[in-house]
Amino acid sequence: MTQSVAENSDPLTVQQIADAITSAIREGRLVPGQRLTEIDFAKKLNVSRPSVREAFRQLSSDGLLSSQPYRGVSVRHMTRREVDDLFTVRGALEGLAVRLATPVLASAITPLETIQTALDAAEASRDLNAMSRHNLAFHMLFADVSKNELLREQLRRIANNVYWLQFRVLVADEKVLATNAAHRQLLEAVRANDAKQAEAIMIDHIDQSRQLVQALSDDHFGAPASD
Repeated sequence: MTQSVAENSDPLTVQQIADAITSAIREGRLVPGQRLTEIDFAKKLNVSRPSVREAFRQLSSDGLLSSQPYRGVSVRHMTRREVDDLFTVRGALEGLAVRLATPVLASAITPLETIQTALDAAEASRDLNAMSRHNLAFHMLFADVSKNELLREQLRRIANNVYWLQFRVLVADEKVLATNAAHRQLLEAVRANDAKQAEAIMIDHIDQSRQLVQALSDDHFGAPASD
C-alpha cells in the first residue's frame, strides 16, 4: 500500500522549505506581519502542503513565524519590548560564547580571519547580502567553537529571528556597514587571547545593534498586547 505524502515527508525537503522562507525574510521579501499560506509556498517551491506545514511549525517553534488559531501563519511581528529583550539576551549569550571560544580560536585564528576578510570585502563593495551571510558565520563561529551544544542551539534559535535577519533591511545601509568595525576589534582581542576584552566587545557590539533597531519608528514593531 502506498504511503501518504505526509507519512513520506522528507526532513531534508522540510529544511529546504524552512531555509527558503528564512532567506526571503533575510532579504526583505517577507516582512513582519505578512501572512503566509501553505498553498502558496507549495506552488512556489513545488513541494507538498504537509512539508510546508511542517516547515511553518519548525519556524514558529524558533520564533520566526507566528501561528494563531483562525488567523493562520504570519511572519512574527515583535513588539519594541520583545525586540529589546531579544538583543539583551543575545548579548549575554554571545558574550559567553566569545569567552569560551577565545582560547581555542587564539591558537587557530585562520577561520575567524577568513570570515573577517570576507566581511571587509563585503563592506568595501557595499554588498549587504554578502555582509549578512558572513556576519552570521562570524557570530556563529564562536558558538560552534565553544563546544557548548545548549548555548549553540539557543544562539541558533535567536539568530533565526525576524529582526536579526532583517537588520540590514531595517537600518540605513551606512549604519549596517559601520558595524563591521566591531568585528575587526573583536578579531584583534581574540588574536591576543584576551577573552575578557573580546567578551566586552561582543556585548557592546550587540548593544549597538539593539540601539540601531530601537531607533526605528513604531511602525516597524508589533503593537503591545492590551491589558
